[in-house]
Amino acid sequence: MAVTPSGAPHRPGLIGSVVGRVAPAVMRQIDTNDLVDALDVDVIAADLDLDALIERLDVNAIAARLDLDALVARLDVNDIAGRLDLDALLARIDVDEIAGRLDLEALIGRLDMAKLTAGAGQDVAVSGLDLVRRQIVRVDATVDGVVGRVLRRDPGSRPDAPGRLAAPAHTPSGAVADPHDLQRRDVSGHYAGPVTRMLSVVADVAAVVTLNAGFVAVVAFVLGAIFGVDPSPQVTALLSLGSLATVFVAWFWIPVALFGRTPAMALLGIAVVRRDGGVANGTRALVRALVLPVSIFVPVLFLGLVLSRERRTLHDAVAGTTVVYDWGAREAEQPVTIREQLSARVRRRELDVAADDAAGVPAR
Repeated sequence: MAVTPSGAPHRPGLIGSVVGRVAPAVMRQIDTNDLVDALDVDVIAADLDLDALIERLDVNAIAARLDLDALVARLDVNDIAGRLDLDALLARIDVDEIAGRLDLEALIGRLDMAKLTAGAGQDVAVSGLDLVRRQIVRVDATVDGVVGRVLRRDPGSRPDAPGRLAAPAHTPSGAVADPHDLQRRDVSGHYAGPVTRMLSVVADVAAVVTLNAGFVAVVAFVLGAIFGVDPSPQVTALLSLGSLATVFVAWFWIPVALFGRTPAMALLGIAVVRRDGGVANGTRALVRALVLPVSIFVPVLFLGLVLSRERRTLHDAVAGTTVVYDWGAREAEQPVTIREQLSARVRRRELDVAADDAAGVPAR
């Protein structure tokens, strides 16, 4: 029984007593199904102002009350996936209808074929260039290995890379390599081999000579055709020699100071760095360019590429620089050398013989 504010029990009036006794009896007589059937949902939906109802909804409050973690935890993904009939779902997909609705001409029109073609051509060119580089690196490793065997040099006596570029060893010393695991190795930052370096010097010098010859020819044409001057052979020789020296120093200095490599070095994937692996500045690049002609005119100095520990020549030693493999954003890779392939074949044969002996199989 309800209680009034004064503490006295609240007694319903006459009308309240009548309603309290009649209402339960009336509710028992009402058929809920008949009541629901009598409702016209369309009329109710038409009378509803959905816009006003949505505006009154506080989405933030509803989202704050939702426990998403608990909801996700109650989802049984395996049960849902088990109830999906993928075959029936795929069977209901009309591929022909989907294809019929596609506007292929508009789709092709939105494709930038020039960009796609240029990208594909660039990828092919880069792949071809990397293939050539890998084979040259392979020759470098082969030459280095042959020289090491002739000189009976300990394979671990020479560092692979300058201090800052040396990667920590991942395999313990003395570990025997798996003969079946013959893959390309990343040699980025390693000292560049003799073949790659000699090819870069030859290519750069050839480019300098060609460029200088063209420059001298243009100057001689301008002097003769425009100014009517016919220089003597001595003057022409001095002009050629002076321009050659200027072009040579500029070619081997400015690109190295700015980009760390000459054009031929960039093509072959090598770069000039300090002896400790840091970036070579413009002063070192200039000293290197000035001393390089001495190395060129005394080719025996290039023996340092295979004899010295750090594979440096005279101009590298004077400038305090060295040359390493550097393919830019991509890893410089060394394929398996011929010597490694032969050694792996012998090693596999030894393992096969040992396995046959253990199994009691007669020797073949």
